[in-house]
Amino acid sequence: MTTLLGSKRWIAAVMAAGALAAVTGCTASGSDGGTAATSAGTAGASAIPSAAPTTAPSTAPSAAPSAAPGPTGTAPASATPSASAAPGDAPSPSASPSPSVAVPTAGGPCTAAQLTGAVEDQLGGGAAGSVYRTLVLTNASDRECTVQGYPGVSYVDAAGTQIGAPAERDGTAAAAVTLAPGASASTTLQQTNAENYGADCGITQAAGVRVYPPGATDSLVLPQDIPACSAASIVLMRVGTLQPAS
Repeated sequence: MTTLLGSKRWIAAVMAAGALAAVTGCTASGSDGGTAATSAGTAGASAIPSAAPTTAPSTAPSAAPSAAPGPTGTAPASATPSASAAPGDAPSPSASPSPSVAVPTAGGPCTAAQLTGAVEDQLGGGAAGSVYRTLVLTNASDRECTVQGYPGVSYVDAAGTQIGAPAERDGTAAAAVTLAPGASASTTLQQTNAENYGADCGITQAAGVRVYPPGATDSLVLPQDIPACSAASIVLMRVGTLQPAS
């Protein structure tokens, strides 16, 4: 009996020691595992925040500015055409014809701009009711020109307005007269007294006679203070063809 009781106590002590060892082992294991887990969690937590700021700001902001200027810098160069790309598309301003001033050619018809003139009295040129005078045209230019035929002659007032009817032509056509610089051509100009026509004349004082060289479109006015008729039905002058002046 005593032996059996002793055996039971021994077994109980062994079991108690084993239980204590088991509990101690579990406690140690739980303590180590918790510490490791905590350390691992702390390490993970500290690793995540440190990675985010260094990666995101360094990649996103630096990529955006460097990509934007690329299209902006190259687009104007490709979109803007070169000035020399199409030289023939539009005419240059110099292609438009510019107005030119007609310059008389040597030997061509005399213009009024090339001539000077005078109405000269003839010795013994008086006649019943009219006077014969000489109309002289002189080449005042530096190149020769020609006159042929009848000049156009009419009275004008001080403002250059024609008075009455122009002169009638008298005689036959003549050959061309070449006028070297300084040379003259002349013709006879018959002028009838305006008072011969009374009230029908409409007497108006003329300040000169307008002369158109044959074939010219410009004229010169030669001073002459003389009564004229405003009535267009009354012809006061007759003019012949131009001849070389003697």
